[in-house]
Amino acid sequence: MELRAVLFDMDGVLVFSEDAWFAVYNLTLVHFGRAAVSRAEFDSIYGNGATADRDAYMPDRSVEEIEAAYARLFEDRLEEIRPNVEAKEVLEELRRRGIRTAVATNTMAPLARRILDLQGLLPLLDATASANEAGAGKPDPGVVRLAAERIGTPLPECLFVGDSRFDAQAAVAAPVRFVGFGYGSGTRIESLRELLDLVPGPSLR
Repeated sequence: MELRAVLFDMDGVLVFSEDAWFAVYNLTLVHFGRAAVSRAEFDSIYGNGATADRDAYMPDRSVEEIEAAYARLFEDRLEEIRPNVEAKEVLEELRRRGIRTAVATNTMAPLARRILDLQGLLPLLDATASANEAGAGKPDPGVVRLAAERIGTPLPECLFVGDSRFDAQAAVAAPVRFVGFGYGSGTRIESLRELLDLVPGPSLR
Protein backbone atom coordinates (compact mmCIF):
# COMPACT_ATOMS: atom_id res chain seq x y z
CA MET A 1 0.00 0.00 0.00
CA GLU A 2 1.25 3.49 -0.86
CA LEU A 3 2.93 5.44 1.94
CA ARG A 4 1.20 8.77 2.44
CA ALA A 5 2.15 9.87 5.96
CA VAL A 6 4.81 9.63 8.66
CA LEU A 7 3.96 9.81 12.36
CA PHE A 8 6.73 10.72 14.79
CA ASP A 9 7.28 10.26 18.47
CA MET A 10 8.59 13.58 19.76
CA ASP A 11 11.03 13.08 22.64
CA GLY A 12 14.08 11.16 21.52
CA VAL A 13 13.24 11.51 17.82
CA LEU A 14 12.53 15.12 16.83
CA VAL A 15 13.96 16.61 20.01
CA PHE A 16 16.20 15.33 22.78
CA SER A 17 14.73 16.23 26.14
CA GLU A 18 15.72 13.33 28.36
CA ASP A 19 18.02 15.44 30.58
CA ALA A 20 15.29 18.02 31.14
CA TRP A 21 12.72 15.32 31.83
CA PHE A 22 15.03 13.58 34.33
CA ALA A 23 15.28 16.80 36.33
CA VAL A 24 11.56 17.56 36.07
CA TYR A 25 10.61 14.01 37.00
CA ASN A 26 12.65 14.06 40.19
CA LEU A 27 11.51 17.57 41.10
CA THR A 28 7.93 16.33 40.75
CA LEU A 29 8.57 13.29 42.94
CA VAL A 30 10.15 15.43 45.65
CA HIS A 31 7.32 17.98 45.36
CA PHE A 32 4.85 15.20 46.14
CA GLY A 33 6.92 13.79 49.00
CA ARG A 34 8.52 10.93 47.12
CA ALA A 35 12.17 9.93 46.83
CA ALA A 36 14.06 10.84 43.68
CA VAL A 37 15.02 8.03 41.30
CA SER A 38 18.39 7.23 39.77
CA ARG A 39 19.15 7.99 36.14
CA ALA A 40 19.16 4.26 35.34
CA GLU A 41 15.71 3.82 36.87
CA PHE A 42 14.45 6.89 35.04
CA ASP A 43 15.84 5.69 31.71
CA SER A 44 13.95 2.42 32.10
CA ILE A 45 10.58 4.22 32.32
CA TYR A 46 11.24 7.37 30.26
CA GLY A 47 8.45 8.00 27.80
CA ASN A 48 5.72 5.90 29.36
CA GLY A 49 3.37 8.81 30.17
CA ALA A 50 1.88 10.49 33.21
CA THR A 51 -0.65 7.74 33.94
CA ALA A 52 2.10 5.14 34.21
CA ASP A 53 4.18 7.56 36.28
CA ARG A 54 1.24 7.98 38.66
CA ASP A 55 0.63 4.24 38.94
CA ALA A 56 4.29 3.45 39.61
CA TYR A 57 5.41 6.30 41.87
CA MET A 58 2.59 8.65 42.87
CA PRO A 59 -0.59 6.57 43.31
CA ASP A 60 -2.11 9.10 45.71
CA ARG A 61 -1.98 11.87 43.08
CA SER A 62 -4.17 12.42 40.07
CA VAL A 63 -2.82 12.43 36.54
CA GLU A 64 -3.98 16.04 36.26
CA GLU A 65 -1.92 17.05 39.32
CA ILE A 66 1.16 15.32 37.92
CA GLU A 67 0.79 16.86 34.47
CA ALA A 68 0.31 20.31 36.02
CA ALA A 69 3.53 19.85 38.02
CA TYR A 70 5.40 18.72 34.91
CA ALA A 71 4.20 21.75 32.94
CA ARG A 72 5.10 24.19 35.73
CA LEU A 73 8.52 22.73 36.45
CA PHE A 74 9.40 22.44 32.78
CA GLU A 75 9.33 26.22 32.42
CA ASP A 76 12.85 26.44 33.84
CA ARG A 77 14.14 23.53 31.74
CA LEU A 78 13.04 24.38 28.20
CA GLU A 79 16.49 25.67 27.27
CA GLU A 80 17.97 22.24 28.09
CA ILE A 81 16.07 20.61 25.21
CA ARG A 82 18.27 19.90 22.21
CA PRO A 83 16.86 19.69 18.69
CA ASN A 84 17.55 16.80 16.37
CA VAL A 85 19.58 18.79 13.87
CA GLU A 86 18.16 16.74 10.97
CA ALA A 87 14.51 17.26 11.90
CA LYS A 88 13.80 20.48 9.99
CA GLU A 89 15.42 19.27 6.79
CA VAL A 90 13.59 15.95 6.89
CA LEU A 91 10.20 17.47 7.68
CA GLU A 92 10.64 20.03 4.89
CA GLU A 93 11.59 17.29 2.42
CA LEU A 94 8.64 15.11 3.42
CA ARG A 95 6.31 18.05 2.81
CA ARG A 96 7.93 18.66 -0.58
CA ARG A 97 7.22 15.03 -1.48
CA GLY A 98 3.57 15.37 -0.46
CA ILE A 99 3.96 13.19 2.65
CA ARG A 100 1.82 14.30 5.57
CA THR A 101 3.36 14.38 9.04
CA ALA A 102 2.16 14.31 12.63
CA VAL A 103 3.54 13.87 16.12
CA ALA A 104 2.17 11.20 18.44
CA THR A 105 3.57 11.87 21.91
CA ASN A 106 2.93 11.06 25.55
CA THR A 107 3.85 14.65 26.45
CA MET A 108 0.73 16.67 27.27
CA ALA A 109 -0.56 18.76 24.39
CA PRO A 110 0.23 22.35 25.49
CA LEU A 111 3.79 21.46 26.50
CA ALA A 112 4.40 19.34 23.40
CA ARG A 113 3.27 22.10 21.09
CA ARG A 114 5.36 24.67 22.94
CA ILE A 115 8.49 22.52 22.70
CA LEU A 116 7.93 21.93 18.99
CA ASP A 117 7.29 25.62 18.42
CA LEU A 118 10.43 26.70 20.28
CA GLN A 119 12.45 24.33 18.09
CA GLY A 120 10.85 25.69 14.91
CA LEU A 121 9.20 22.36 14.09
CA LEU A 122 5.53 23.05 14.74
CA PRO A 123 4.90 24.89 11.43
CA LEU A 124 6.45 21.95 9.54
CA LEU A 125 3.98 19.40 10.97
CA ASP A 126 0.43 18.86 9.76
CA ALA A 127 -0.86 17.86 13.20
CA THR A 128 0.05 16.86 16.73
CA ALA A 129 -1.60 14.35 19.04
CA SER A 130 -0.91 13.88 22.75
CA ALA A 131 -1.76 11.18 25.25
CA ASN A 132 -3.97 13.49 27.31
CA GLU A 133 -6.06 14.14 24.19
CA ALA A 134 -6.28 10.45 23.29
CA GLY A 135 -7.17 9.33 26.81
CA ALA A 136 -4.13 7.09 27.30
CA GLY A 137 -0.41 7.11 26.67
CA LYS A 138 1.74 4.73 24.72
CA PRO A 139 2.00 1.73 24.78
CA ASP A 140 -1.76 2.23 24.37
CA PRO A 141 -2.30 2.84 20.63
CA GLY A 142 -4.84 5.64 21.09
CA VAL A 143 -2.45 8.53 20.51
CA VAL A 144 -1.03 6.93 17.35
CA ARG A 145 -4.53 6.40 15.98
CA LEU A 146 -5.45 9.99 16.86
CA ALA A 147 -2.39 11.34 15.03
CA ALA A 148 -3.34 9.43 11.87
CA GLU A 149 -6.95 10.56 12.18
CA ARG A 150 -5.93 14.20 12.46
CA ILE A 151 -4.07 14.07 9.16
CA GLY A 152 -6.81 12.06 7.48
CA THR A 153 -4.62 9.09 6.62
CA PRO A 154 -5.48 5.42 7.26
CA LEU A 155 -2.92 3.63 9.42
CA PRO A 156 -1.94 1.15 6.64
CA GLU A 157 -0.69 4.18 4.68
CA CYS A 158 1.46 5.49 7.58
CA LEU A 159 4.85 4.84 9.12
CA PHE A 160 5.42 5.50 12.81
CA VAL A 161 8.94 6.47 13.89
CA GLY A 162 9.77 5.90 17.56
CA ASP A 163 12.70 5.20 19.84
CA SER A 164 11.35 3.06 22.67
CA ARG A 165 9.53 -0.13 23.53
CA PHE A 166 6.46 1.96 24.34
CA ASP A 167 6.42 3.24 20.77
CA ALA A 168 6.97 -0.22 19.33
CA GLN A 169 4.19 -1.72 21.44
CA ALA A 170 1.79 1.06 20.44
CA ALA A 171 2.63 0.46 16.78
CA VAL A 172 1.82 -3.23 17.06
CA ALA A 173 -1.47 -2.49 18.81
CA ALA A 174 -2.53 0.31 16.43
CA PRO A 175 -1.53 -1.41 14.04
CA VAL A 176 0.93 0.63 11.97
CA ARG A 177 4.31 -0.05 10.38
CA PHE A 178 7.07 0.82 12.83
CA VAL A 179 10.51 2.26 12.18
CA GLY A 180 12.88 2.25 15.14
CA PHE A 181 15.02 5.36 15.54
CA GLY A 182 18.18 3.86 16.99
CA TYR A 183 15.97 1.18 18.51
CA GLY A 184 14.78 -2.36 17.84
CA SER A 185 15.66 -5.31 15.66
CA GLY A 186 13.17 -4.69 12.83
CA THR A 187 13.20 -1.79 10.39
CA ARG A 188 15.60 0.64 11.97
CA ILE A 189 17.28 3.93 11.14
CA GLU A 190 20.21 5.58 12.88
CA SER A 191 19.56 9.08 11.54
CA LEU A 192 16.39 10.84 10.44
CA ARG A 193 17.83 11.36 6.94
CA GLU A 194 17.72 7.58 6.49
CA LEU A 195 13.94 7.83 6.76
CA LEU A 196 13.88 9.49 3.35
CA ASP A 197 15.04 6.21 1.79
CA LEU A 198 11.78 4.63 2.99
CA VAL A 199 9.34 7.13 1.52
CA PRO A 200 8.47 8.01 -2.09
CA GLY A 201 10.87 10.39 -3.78
CA PRO A 202 14.65 10.69 -4.28
CA SER A 203 17.01 10.28 -1.39
CA LEU A 204 18.90 13.34 -0.13
CA ARG A 205 21.95 11.28 0.76
